[in-house]
Amino acid sequence: MKIKNLILPGLLGIAVVVSVALSSSIWINPAHYRNSQQTSVSNNSIIDNKPMSYVYSPTQLIQTDENGKQNMLTNHSSNLISEIGNQMKNYDSKSVDRLSSGNIDEYKKLLEYKNSIILNYPSKISIKIFSKFINDSLSKGPNDSINRIVIPFDDSNEIYLMRDNGFHIYKAKFKNTNVSGLKEAIKNNVGTIPVKIKLINKTPTIDFIKSFEMPQYGYLINKTSQNYYVTRLLPNLHNTNNIKHHRNSVVYNDQSSKQLTFYNSGEAEYFDSRPNFISSDFTQTLIDSYKNISKLSISDNLSNLRYFSYSPKNSTIIYRNYVEGFPIFNQNQYGAVQIKLVDNTSLRYNFSLNNLQIPVPTGGPNIKMNTTKEVVNSLSKAGYDVKKIGPIELGYQWSNSKDSNILVTLQPTWFVYYNGRWNNYNQMINKVGY
Repeated sequence: MKIKNLILPGLLGIAVVVSVALSSSIWINPAHYRNSQQTSVSNNSIIDNKPMSYVYSPTQLIQTDENGKQNMLTNHSSNLISEIGNQMKNYDSKSVDRLSSGNIDEYKKLLEYKNSIILNYPSKISIKIFSKFINDSLSKGPNDSINRIVIPFDDSNEIYLMRDNGFHIYKAKFKNTNVSGLKEAIKNNVGTIPVKIKLINKTPTIDFIKSFEMPQYGYLINKTSQNYYVTRLLPNLHNTNNIKHHRNSVVYNDQSSKQLTFYNSGEAEYFDSRPNFISSDFTQTLIDSYKNISKLSISDNLSNLRYFSYSPKNSTIIYRNYVEGFPIFNQNQYGAVQIKLVDNTSLRYNFSLNNLQIPVPTGGPNIKMNTTKEVVNSLSKAGYDVKKIGPIELGYQWSNSKDSNILVTLQPTWFVYYNGRWNNYNQMINKVGY
């Protein structure tokens, strides 16, 4: 126990020593540090940036057994979704056909397909973007969007692409769906959380039907320097008169079409009023958005970053960091990165300067999670209108440490979409900010 308690202080001590050493280097020769930092960051970006297929990969894996029981699968030692993707990378499609549209019963039947797995996205994705997850084998498929993919563990060599809005179902036929490889990928060291996919208000919803436990995490974080982003995003900024210091922010403006604002909270906003091209096609929008977040990335920023949501009403795409397959909330008020189309002519980026680096033990116990039914009942008793409750997501709360500015804790909790935004369930119950 004493050894375990010494691990976190030891790691923090090492981090402090490194920080002091770097600070000394800057004090002695800041110009040298700036140049070496830019070189190091540039090289790491090339090495560590994740491909589009990773950033736009599914985020949840549900297994339905031979008896119809469903479990969400987790694995703390490996990325299950990536393992599944590796097994699907050689898929070669033979045909893609629309199976049905508007048939709720047929849709529900596939959601309960016995002896299968389901890959879920947190928001709609285009079929052509999902195709990148399986070696572009559906690149010539229909120009439609989907939310989930059902893969039967039989000999049909078929998978089903499903869109919740309108209950569209496509059947894709492949030469080989590698069922044996998929079974092997989910065979060992896999955790299970009992769930059931239900249709609530005609919307497929994952219902967590039994209480379960989730681990806490601690992470050392790295705050990217403002100078890095200024150099990367405003290469034509040469006049210091274009730098304005305010009480809570610093604003850089190239007097042309770009503006970069850094807030004391650790958030940043980048405004580009003359982007090269803005497409109205959903697939191209996602491709362009990936290229845009790649411009912001340093080191391993994209290593945990996943697509989280798209709002056609607000022309907004949100990406979040994920840990063990679950999204992180409150890293900042927008997600890890938000890209919004403004007035159909400009792009506004909101992102965080803080990046997760090294996981460290917290010494804290696992946290017991209520069932979905218990969550809704508690909110109702607390006075919230159940009819206004939207999706309920299992995720992690980002909390800055009171003892160190280089450490954050990630605590599991429910997040409830209510009144147009994501809310921490515990804060809702305790009326924090409500």
